[in-house]
Amino acid sequence: MKILAVDDNEAHLYALGRILENAGHEVFAASTGAATLEIAGRELPQIVLLDINLPDMTGFEVCQRLKADARTSRAAIIFHTATHATSVARSQAESLGASSFLTYPINSEHLLSVIEGSAARIRH
Repeated sequence: MKILAVDDNEAHLYALGRILENAGHEVFAASTGAATLEIAGRELPQIVLLDINLPDMTGFEVCQRLKADARTSRAAIIFHTATHATSVARSQAESLGASSFLTYPINSEHLLSVIEGSAARIRH
């Protein structure tokens, strides 16, 4: 499966990439909203692991743009955050059509389970 991992924290991005690659996924990485939109439009990932805090725009803005683009609108968006673990952030993510909302620390088995669940929903 093609997965775009997005995080402005290099350590988080590296860890996500390793977990996903070891599970057999094709992984692309981005650390800004602009890079996310460019890579998503080119690679058409099935899953986008999207951080909320990005240097140029919020993950919520990125999600809106991905959902508005016919090429990327079917991608499952899984938000992940270390700093926005609030019910307000979770509600905003859900209202934008996110599949899931994860908070750090993220267990690798749980992450892979959430990805598989999200992938199953977009196949239908």
